This record gives sequence, structure tokens and C-alpha cells, in this order.
Amino acid sequence: MKEAEIEILVLKLQAGQTEALGELYALLHASMRKYAAIRVDDAMVAEDLVQNVWLQVSKRVMRLRDVSLFRSWLFKALRWEITDWHRKAAKEVVSSTLPEKPNCNSKNDDTFVLPLLEKLVDEEREVIALYYLNDISVREIALIIDCPLGTVKSRLHRAREKLKQLLEQTEER
Repeated sequence: MKEAEIEILVLKLQAGQTEALGELYALLHASMRKYAAIRVDDAMVAEDLVQNVWLQVSKRVMRLRDVSLFRSWLFKALRWEITDWHRKAAKEVVSSTLPEKPNCNSKNDDTFVLPLLEKLVDEEREVIALYYLNDISVREIALIIDCPLGTVKSRLHRAREKLKQLLEQTEER
């Protein structure tokens, strides 16, 4: 995905060309859905949360001053939407079983990796999902999750090590 293309579409959207929103949606929706499905563990809820963010984007894109930060801004909005959903779900449910595994129409690689990702803590799963499944840079991830660059790097390293161990355990079986 070309950052320049995204920036041009955001500028068009800010200039009132509403069809640019559809093009942005086509470029970014799948990666947002994949990220949300990993964080929420329910594909239907993930899709709803992503749709909510797109509604927010259509209303708030004019507030974005630096269009080069659009993708970070978008994923940050999704992260907050997911966090709010988790808070509400925690209040509603005292104890329950885990929902179905995510089904985000992914490739075979994803179906192999997703169960392993579920074994990581949420912070590690989040950086892995952003970095590997959505091709977002470490610097952008730091902006999205509001933490220092070094923290993102250490979480990524720790998650890689855990995944390596999990893969080795899987191969032994």
C-alpha cells in the first residue's frame, strides 16, 4: 500500500470528494478487520467495530491536520473502539467462555498463526498484528498505541521469542 496514495485520498476527502472514502475503505478495511479480529476474538464484533471507526472517519477526517498520519490515526481510533468494547463487555459479563475463533476470510498462513497469537498477552498480540499482519512500521505502532518506540521494540522482540517457542512446541508434537 502506498502511503502517498493514502495521503492523496485523504486530501480529496477533506476537499469534499466523498468517493475518496470508498477508495480508502477498499485500501485499508481488510487490514483493519484483521487487526480487530485478533484483538476481539469474534469476527462479527470485529467487523462492527471497524464499521464504527469508518463512520467516525467520515465525520472527523476534517480535524486531521497532517494527512501523512492518517493510517496511524485510523488504527488508533480502532484501538480505542476495541478498548471501549472490552470495557463494556467486561461490565456486562462477569464470567463466560471465550467466543468463537476469529474468521476473517484469511489465508492458510493466518489460520495457522491465529491460534498461536491467542497464546500471547494482549500487548504482544497487538504489536505482532500491527507489524506483521498489517505491515505497519514500529514507529507508526508507537503512535497508534501511545507508547515509546523502545517499548514497541521490546514487546515485538518478546512476542517473537514466545512465538518461536510455541512453534517449536508445535513441531515437536
